[in-house]
Amino acid sequence: YARNSRNPYLSAWNLTIEHELRGGWLARISYAGSKGTALVSVRDINSAIYTPGATTATTNLRRPNQLYAAIPLSEPVGNSSYNSLQFTAQKRYAHGFSILSNFTWAKSIDDVQSSANKGNGVDVTNPFNHRLDRGPSDFNLPFIFNFSGLWAIPGTFSNPALRFVAGGWNLSSIFTAQSGFPFTILSGLDNARSGGSGQHADIIGNPSLGDQAEGVLLNHYLNAAAFAPNALGTFGDLGRNTFNGPSRVNWDSALHKDFPIRENFRAQFRLEVFNTLNHANFGLPTNTMNSANFLRITSAADPRILQLALRFTW
Repeated sequence: YARNSRNPYLSAWNLTIEHELRGGWLARISYAGSKGTALVSVRDINSAIYTPGATTATTNLRRPNQLYAAIPLSEPVGNSSYNSLQFTAQKRYAHGFSILSNFTWAKSIDDVQSSANKGNGVDVTNPFNHRLDRGPSDFNLPFIFNFSGLWAIPGTFSNPALRFVAGGWNLSSIFTAQSGFPFTILSGLDNARSGGSGQHADIIGNPSLGDQAEGVLLNHYLNAAAFAPNALGTFGDLGRNTFNGPSRVNWDSALHKDFPIRENFRAQFRLEVFNTLNHANFGLPTNTMNSANFLRITSAADPRILQLALRFTW
């Protein structure tokens, strides 16, 4: 750890305005922001220095202290910022149904990649300039919409047996639509000759492929010809998290009913459907240039899943 180490801290602030409407509806608009300071990042303080003609075979000869290889140092130099505008509409439970929906428009920026692996236990791309990693946070999602609802299915039956079986059913749903997660294009090479990895690519053209069919985007999410390995002695001119992966849409639903059996003893039957629409939610494309799957999407979230459950409560 650096001698000037200090505890990271987060300052947060928010402002909310609510207004209760007729019929049990509530409208809310909120602003929320935060600032992270002294966040920990890890860089190699014994990184090899580039000289003309340098190769990966001479890495240790170009380190400031040739008696050691990489020397990871944790430093409290990272910063982050978050700003969001949130809209909420809520219908309190009445007359057999309730609704909660919200939309978030947000931006999160930082220069710390705690989940990144740049080789040798470090997470900083350029050990001489950690600001190269300033960009959208790995978890930055500009747009998020959530909707949840509960509906008590109406039905009254005079027959006790029919009422026991067909009455009292509830339908609940959770729907989410959000932007795709960001990602960075990496060269996959140590062209900086620093002894590290995770160096950014150079951009040399237009990465957009325009409107394409889904099958085309799965194999070529971006225009691969728009990227080139970083020039020798550099860490790449492409910023961090400059692109976003596929957006995601998901709807989970459940049908459930409580069956009172005797005093203080009841059973609940549940039919749960995850990804009700069986919508394909694809993962991020492969982001390393020297991979055979460069810019191909090879993963996806689960398809539709049905689950039956019986729970006893006493």
